[in-house]
Amino acid sequence: MNTATEKLPVRAGCGNNAFPVPMTQKQALRYGEQNMPADLKRAGFVCSIFRSDPEIHGGDWFRINYGKTV
Repeated sequence: MNTATEKLPVRAGCGNNAFPVPMTQKQALRYGEQNMPADLKRAGFVCSIFRSDPEIHGGDWFRINYGKTV
């Protein structure tokens, strides 16, 4: 399947609960950018999306991450 149109469950934060609607990677990134906490934005953090590996993480999903390069 094309990774641009493939919809997977999306997870964010510390919990393992997935969002109720599967999203494409682009949709997950847009969601993460629009819902980034204001304090992280002010501190220069950016949003990124990582795809899990079923062998390592026990499932296949997109994870919303916030990080900063120093």
